[in-house]
Amino acid sequence: MQKLPLSLARPGMVLAKAVARADGIAVAAQGTELSQALLDRFDTMGVDAVVVEGNPVDLEGAAGDMSYEKRAERLDHLFRKHAGDKWMQQIKKLLYDYFKLRAAGLAAARAAAEPPREG
Repeated sequence: MQKLPLSLARPGMVLAKAVARADGIAVAAQGTELSQALLDRFDTMGVDAVVVEGNPVDLEGAAGDMSYEKRAERLDHLFRKHAGDKWMQQIKKLLYDYFKLRAAGLAAARAAAEPPREG
């Protein structure tokens, strides 16, 4: 199971958890296969992330992105005085995860913009 920003979700992926609007009303059930129309509908409803089965997107591949590396180094520097504070470490981890997802989204957008290679 993997939580993905809507920008990384693709048709053919299967929902591992139901998707609900901000007011709590379910709009897609667990086990639903995503289609482009459904992804567009989620986008207009303001859904920002979905949980899909398996791990279809390699988020580790984005870690080599220079901007992610620099941000991770900067987080280490900014949180250096809070090594013993479990709450600050939790915030640091949340920021690491956010930057990793952001880098993966940018990498996916770049890959989608590249023309397919012939050969």
